[in-house]
Amino acid sequence: MKFFIRISAIIMLATAFAPVFAFAAAQKAAPFSYAAWLPYWKKTAGANEISLYLEKFKEISPFSYEVRADGTLIDDLKINDGFWPAWLSAASELGVKIIPTVAILDGTQIQNLLSNTKRRQAHEDIIANLVKTQKFDGIDIDYEDKMAKTGPYFSLLLKGLALRLHPLKKILSCTVESRTPLSSRFVEVPKDLAYANDYAVINTYCDEVRIMAYDQQNIDIKLNASKGDGNFYMPIADPVWVEKVIEETLKTISRKKIILGVPTYGYEYEVSWANGITTYKRLRSRTFEQAMDLAEAVGATPQRDSAGELSFTYATSTSVNVSAGLTYYTSSTMPAALLALANGVSPVTRFVSFSDAKSAQDKITLAKKYGLEGAVFFKFDGETDPALLDGI
Repeated sequence: MKFFIRISAIIMLATAFAPVFAFAAAQKAAPFSYAAWLPYWKKTAGANEISLYLEKFKEISPFSYEVRADGTLIDDLKINDGFWPAWLSAASELGVKIIPTVAILDGTQIQNLLSNTKRRQAHEDIIANLVKTQKFDGIDIDYEDKMAKTGPYFSLLLKGLALRLHPLKKILSCTVESRTPLSSRFVEVPKDLAYANDYAVINTYCDEVRIMAYDQQNIDIKLNASKGDGNFYMPIADPVWVEKVIEETLKTISRKKIILGVPTYGYEYEVSWANGITTYKRLRSRTFEQAMDLAEAVGATPQRDSAGELSFTYATSTSVNVSAGLTYYTSSTMPAALLALANGVSPVTRFVSFSDAKSAQDKITLAKKYGLEGAVFFKFDGETDPALLDGI
């Protein structure tokens, strides 16, 4: 009876934001699980989209909390307002675990916070208290761009959180950067190379480990040479690279803890070539819908490329300046697409590479091949490929 009352409540909510939840009456435990991040900047559209596929997910992670310098949290999603309490409650009653994400994307801020014992421990208390009072199933820690010297302090944070959350039977989820094999990353491996993420510690204290197997771009020099010489190659996540990442991760982290991060987006670049170097200036991110709309607007037809993604090129007269951190270089002969598009009226070449249902399925197939726990999509924002979850 309680279940049907909850359905009625959700149907009433649907008048405020369509479409209505499309979910199954019961969920069966599956050997391979799916999760998704729901970003606060597209929260209503993302919630609507996830509602259509709610029965397919084991976990939902609202990308909702940022961190102030003193370790206190900022609730960007406004998780106690509007439709969120009823939405999250309905998902929970269907057996979907709610594991919000706490994120810091600034390495200096992370170092300053975690290296101070008093602030770090207070931060651990704040997170544990949030999980307890909000009755979440756990928390997802996503602290990116850390410096190597921050590694030991980050390990202490994870240990402290595990000690606080595990007695409460709450999940500690850890989202960490992917690790490319050194032989695919460097011509000559630096002698003083150090990692900010101690995978052994992460394996010890984290109940699940979400590997961000995306934003590959030019990190794999072997693939750049084999696939990018004379061709555009700046992928979000080539399955060949993703398989390398999985194998590298499995050296330290249990396969039953690993959840493979799968992208649903892409990027647009301005591309040029000179003296044996192809330069890619990353202009903006593109959702699946944005990329397809742009392709239609410029008269391009997206094609499956050597990275297994959809991509297309077009010409424009407008050049854009970007920061050094958004500029990527690869050794290459002149890409054929540059020659094809070069003309005096529109001399600037744009390249768009993005993920779709097929490219996502390629990664899921790899995750299943290696017996991983599951896959987590970044992100569900109302603009993913409509076919993304078909057949899973």
